[in-house]
Amino acid sequence: MAGIRVLLKRCLGAYVWPESEPMDLNQVLSELQIEGAREALQDGWEESQAHAQEGVPEFLAQEAVRAGIAAAHIPEQWHGALLRAAERVRESEAASALAWHARYWLHEAQFSAPRVRLWPNLGESALGHEGALLWLIALISGYERMQEIHRQHDVPEEVVRDTLLQIDLYLRDTTREQGYPEVPPRLIAWLMNHYTGVIYRLARLQFQFGTSHYRIRVYRHRKTGRVSAISEAGVRFRDDGQILRTSDDATDSWEAQLTVTEEILRGTPISPEGHALRDQVELQLTEWEQELVPGDPVLHIHIPGGEPMDFDACGEAFRRALAFFPRHFPNYRSNAFMCGSWVLNTALQEIAPATSNMVRFQREVYLFPIGLGEDSLPSGLFGGLLRDMPEDLSQAPRGTSLQRAYLDAMESGGLVTGGGGCFLLPEDVNRGAQAYLDRRRQPVPGSSAD
Repeated sequence: MAGIRVLLKRCLGAYVWPESEPMDLNQVLSELQIEGAREALQDGWEESQAHAQEGVPEFLAQEAVRAGIAAAHIPEQWHGALLRAAERVRESEAASALAWHARYWLHEAQFSAPRVRLWPNLGESALGHEGALLWLIALISGYERMQEIHRQHDVPEEVVRDTLLQIDLYLRDTTREQGYPEVPPRLIAWLMNHYTGVIYRLARLQFQFGTSHYRIRVYRHRKTGRVSAISEAGVRFRDDGQILRTSDDATDSWEAQLTVTEEILRGTPISPEGHALRDQVELQLTEWEQELVPGDPVLHIHIPGGEPMDFDACGEAFRRALAFFPRHFPNYRSNAFMCGSWVLNTALQEIAPATSNMVRFQREVYLFPIGLGEDSLPSGLFGGLLRDMPEDLSQAPRGTSLQRAYLDAMESGGLVTGGGGCFLLPEDVNRGAQAYLDRRRQPVPGSSAD
């Protein structure tokens, strides 16, 4: 019956579903052959369908999809795939209901990233590979609110375009890995940051509004300008000063201490080379100024793929950020740039030359441990290839110099994972200066030496 209705609508030149009750989730799951996604989709289904438009949702119309594509600055090579996918969704009442569900929770109701990440991948559903783009079509339909945010803050179109090119990167990556383009739900959830105007790409880096969720506090000596990071109390470290993970042997672990009065701070210091030190330090707070504590506003750094981490381009990104955010978001006060990434794994300094972009980046920031997993480095170096990594490392892909260096090190006995987090205070943005390493001597335990 549904097929006859679709045929009639095609003959009439439009897809207009008759007035009816909202589609039952079980029917949608059955028709799209995604029965295993019940738990992921049932949360909020009745609410979304209660707010559904009559007939095919307007955002699925060809011109509406074209408008979303243009606003997202999606390159022309993907236009045909997106338009065909939208047509495929329009043909199916079940798919249209699912698309509306996505649109509603992305743009009409209160967005919840955990909810969205649970949605199923649709490339193997009854919609075929075209179904893999359903979530992206729902995402780009919400461009009007994004554009309003950009207008309010006078964000240059060049910055908007560069920021949204993240979509193109995802489409390229998935096509290369699986043979058809897709932006899966976990990445749709991430891209909502782009559509709510809280992340911007400047030169080589992305900067996202946020707060410090790392368990460190940072102080600067008022006279010398030297910076010292101190761990919050209760953090457990391994013997080597890295954060203790559940998989680690806790035999030689130890716990960070912190005592703060009106005059003195006494606690566990963090070396700018990315590890904690057992011996405590004492800072006279009349001599040291607090720069950063958990919960303070920061700009989180993200490093999009697609090109090398050119040292000069990263420096340009920080310089642009120092000008861009005060100008376009003057009410946002950022205490620091912060990042947590495999790129900050100190093991890279063991396998990469000192001239490596990643090693040079690490030396420009203050490193601190965040409890990186042992698989963080191979996941970053091999990406999707990691799924097919052979047990015999001699047979693993060696397409890049870092891949080769990593495999050689593992065959020779392994690497010690460390660091993973960093901060850079705005006053210390001076590419090439290695400000924190030049001042890496910690205060003498029990004193306030600078």
